[in-house]
Amino acid sequence: MKKINFLFGALAALAMGGAVTACSDDDLDKGIDNGVAEVDQTRYLNVTISNPKQGGSRATTDADFLTASKDENFIKTLYFVFYDANGDVVCNYPLEFVNNTNTNNVGPGQTEGEFNPEGNDQSAGSVDKIWTSTVPVNLSKGQNLPSYVMAFVNPITPNEILTSSLSDVEKILRNAVTVSLSNATYYPMSNSVYYGTNPITGESNVRMVATPITTAQLAKDPDEAKDNPTVEIYVERYASKINLTLDANKISANETDVNDYTLTFVPTYWRPNAIDETTYIVKHYALQVDGTINSQPTYSDLNDRLNPNGNGWEWNKDEKYRSYWACSPSYYENSYPKVSDNIQDVYNVINPVSSDNEYPYSLHYFTYNEIANSTINTVATSPSIKYENGFSAPFYSRETTASSESWKNSDDYNPAAVVASAVIVGKYTVTPKNGKPAVGADGTFYLYTKTGNKWNLYNETDIVGAMASKQQVVLENTGTADDPVYVRVTTANDYFVVEHPSKEVRAVKNTVTAGRFVALQIDKTKLPAGGIYYYDAEATGENKYTLITEENVDDVNSDLLSVGYARKYGKGLAYFSIPIQHLGFNQTGELDYSTARAGSFGLVRNHVYTININSISGLATALRDENQPIVPPMDEQTYYISAELNVLNWRLVPPQNVIL
Repeated sequence: MKKINFLFGALAALAMGGAVTACSDDDLDKGIDNGVAEVDQTRYLNVTISNPKQGGSRATTDADFLTASKDENFIKTLYFVFYDANGDVVCNYPLEFVNNTNTNNVGPGQTEGEFNPEGNDQSAGSVDKIWTSTVPVNLSKGQNLPSYVMAFVNPITPNEILTSSLSDVEKILRNAVTVSLSNATYYPMSNSVYYGTNPITGESNVRMVATPITTAQLAKDPDEAKDNPTVEIYVERYASKINLTLDANKISANETDVNDYTLTFVPTYWRPNAIDETTYIVKHYALQVDGTINSQPTYSDLNDRLNPNGNGWEWNKDEKYRSYWACSPSYYENSYPKVSDNIQDVYNVINPVSSDNEYPYSLHYFTYNEIANSTINTVATSPSIKYENGFSAPFYSRETTASSESWKNSDDYNPAAVVASAVIVGKYTVTPKNGKPAVGADGTFYLYTKTGNKWNLYNETDIVGAMASKQQVVLENTGTADDPVYVRVTTANDYFVVEHPSKEVRAVKNTVTAGRFVALQIDKTKLPAGGIYYYDAEATGENKYTLITEENVDDVNSDLLSVGYARKYGKGLAYFSIPIQHLGFNQTGELDYSTARAGSFGLVRNHVYTININSISGLATALRDENQPIVPPMDEQTYYISAELNVLNWRLVPPQNVIL
């Protein structure tokens, strides 16, 4: 008697990124209709669920897939949802498992099955077979027989899933990519979505979502089902898995970028940044043409975008029941910040739960505090990975991808803010040399101007005077009212501060200022009683020297930006941002977003990304405080990337070997 592994096949399909037998919209249009139940009845399906391995290299072989751990394949809850030819729900069948062994694997009265959570007995090499069994389908008289089935493994809040049509299921969003049940962590999965050959219709290159069922597979008793063709369901995890490695011995003190000081970067945490706040529970595709988004694109249209002229990368693999690309919810949002002010000007980062406080972007850009505390007040998130003499633990992230048209459009967007990145945050320790003063107790320092192609470093006491010595805007009258003598102020004064220019100051000349930058400014609350002045070329009368008041101080502060910016390392805080490469990455040498093809960057579900930090010696990007959103800058690149991107069975994405 031939054994049928239904669940195992389904999981395998998911892991592989799609089911060979998934349903397409073309199928639905053609109405693969298995008829109507003439009486109340139970039918039986022989089912195998399989999970695609995590995968990685650009030319796929079995070695490009990584077998999942037992925990990553563990099934706690499993729901089969059956749909008719129109994609409407017919019925569902839930399962809850006690453990994933070959005995006592389900609760009392539940369907038995065979588990193989760590094995791989499929010749494809990219699939982990997880569970196989015979599943009952309970039907009432007059009900349509099922034509399609979806498997939802360890789903988050399943009620909505069980009652939604197939088209509506594809629209369901979730925040989390793991679920905690019974004090353990499990990984949600659903049918793999890809473009392949429909085994029922024989059509090729159709979008496979739900797994088709034939009447021949709907047996009238369990024994008959065991002799029927297996319904193989391939599932894949919602999550992308990121391995970032950094050993303590890879960090070198910086002796080359700053005069008279040694800077040593001490990592504290890492996590993915610029990631979607939500994820689809079923892999999604879309194409935007002339401003209109098509969520059911054809294979040909997608291939023209992702693999033009056949010179691109292999984004779909029919024989492995998976694809290597997807569109996350933000894919065509076409809205990204250029600098952190684009967030902070409209969103209260410090008090995010205040009324009328909506985060302005679909991607989330973390602050240091959010990373350190592993919290976003509005969005569930996984804990950041803490530095403990190195980084080693994996991070399970939401899927995040973007259109190449966005990262190539540097006029409208900051390309570095378009793509998901791995952010390493930390603090600098600063050691003075040559008798230079130490930084303050909280570690804050500033880099301002260069001598001999190296930055000059200032503490909080010295930076105001250093910037005031170069300003030519603010004047004081050293004469009399009748015989004024206006002289440039070149020393620190109580009314001078060094801070990030306010929204009002930046608005005067529509100035865009990166978050790390601070400037010499006048504190409008501390204007001196004797008055200070500026030269106003548009003033009437012969005397163009105008008293600075609370009414015109924003204009004056805008002019003071001409003094230049200092980089503020508030409390010594800094970060490195590494754009996460996907399988389409085609760059050599220094990264050029304008020529990076579609599929170059992103986090795709059921892929494994490995980033190896080979060394850290360069200068990290400054954070002026703990509440500045990390929007990676485009105006300075302090490192070069040598990358291999691996995505495994989990599909392996070759490792990125990075020097910072």
